[in-house]
Amino acid sequence: MVHSTFATSGGAERYIRDVARSLTARGHEVRIYSRDDRSLRPRLSERLGARLPRLLRKGLVHIGDLVDPTGPRPRDLRDFAPDVVHVHNWQRLGVLPVARISKAYPTCHTVHDHAICDPNNALGNLGRSRVLDALLAVRAAWIVRRFRRVRLLFAAERTRDTVRAIAPQAGGLASRIVPLAVPTPWHRLPWPAGRRDAFLFLGALTRHKGIDLLLDAWRPAFGTLLVAGDGTLRPEVERRAASTPSVRYLGHLDDEGKRAAFAQAGWLVFPSRKPETYGLACAEALMAGRPIIAAANARPPMAAGTSTLQFHDPAELSQLLARAARMPAGEYDRMAASAAADGRRLDWDEHIDTLLDVYETAGPVR
Repeated sequence: MVHSTFATSGGAERYIRDVARSLTARGHEVRIYSRDDRSLRPRLSERLGARLPRLLRKGLVHIGDLVDPTGPRPRDLRDFAPDVVHVHNWQRLGVLPVARISKAYPTCHTVHDHAICDPNNALGNLGRSRVLDALLAVRAAWIVRRFRRVRLLFAAERTRDTVRAIAPQAGGLASRIVPLAVPTPWHRLPWPAGRRDAFLFLGALTRHKGIDLLLDAWRPAFGTLLVAGDGTLRPEVERRAASTPSVRYLGHLDDEGKRAAFAQAGWLVFPSRKPETYGLACAEALMAGRPIIAAANARPPMAAGTSTLQFHDPAELSQLLARAARMPAGEYDRMAASAAADGRRLDWDEHIDTLLDVYETAGPVR
C-alpha cells in the first residue's frame, strides 16, 4: 500500500487501514508506505518550498507532483519486495516516483478522487477559463503517459467516465470497476425504523463537503440535525450547535458512535459541492437502511434512485429537508427498504475477494 500522507484521517485513509487489516487476517503480508515515513527523505520540491508563503509553497508542490524526480524509489521497497503495489493517493508522492515504482513492481491505483484531471481533486479548477482548461488537459496527458503501466481501479463507472471525458488518454489505461465497501461490524443487523425528522451529516467539516450549505438551509422546524466529523469548519458547527438546540455536534465518531448516530437518524445528508467518486458515508448509511439526501452532482453511485432525494441547487436543500421531515410513513418506509437492499449488496468480504483477484492477475502493463 502506498499513500501520500496519514496526517488527516478521512475515508481513503480509513479504507487503506481496513484493507490492510483484512488482507493480514487472511494471511497476506501488507506494509503501508507514505510520505510521512521518516525513512523516506522529503521531496526536493517540498524542501525548496518550506520557507515560501503558503500559496507559493502549494504551487511548488503541485509542480513537484509532475516533475520532481525525488521521492520513493523501488529500492525503498526492496527489503519488503511486494508482489504488487497498491497506490491510493499519488499527490505529494509525485508522478515520476509512482512511474518508477510501476516499472519495478505490478502497480494498481484506486482512484479516490479526480487528481488525474485537476490538482484540486474535486475538479475545482475546471471551467474557470479556456487557458486554464487547456493547461489542465496538458497536465492530465502528462500524468496518463507516466501511468501507462498502472492499472486504475474505479469505484464506479461514473468516476471512470468523468476521468475519461476530461482526460481521454486515460481510456487507454488498463482499468477495472471495483465498488468500495465498508467493514462495519453492524452490517446486516436488524435496524429499527429511522426518525423521519432526524438528519445526520457524517464527514469532513469543510466547504467542499457542503456542511455550510446544510447549516444555512437548516430550520429548527425540520426536527434534529446531528453533525459528526471534524475539519476546518468545526468552530462554525460548534457555534451553531451552542445557539440552536435542534443542532447537535457529535464530534468524530468511531464505529460504535456511528451505529448510535444512525440509530437516531432517519436520513443521511450528503450536500457535497463537487463531484464525489463514491462517498463511504453513503455506503454506511445504506448498510443501516437509511435513505440519503444528496446534491445531484454528488449522488452516491451505489444507491438506487428510490433510495435518494436529490437537489440541484443549494436553495432547494431547505425545501427537500422540509419534505423529508414531513414524508408520509409509507413513502419513507419504501425508501428505507430500498436503501437497505442497496446496503446488502455492499459486502466487504466480496470486496476483498475482488481486490485479491486484481492483485493475483496484476502484471507489468506494456
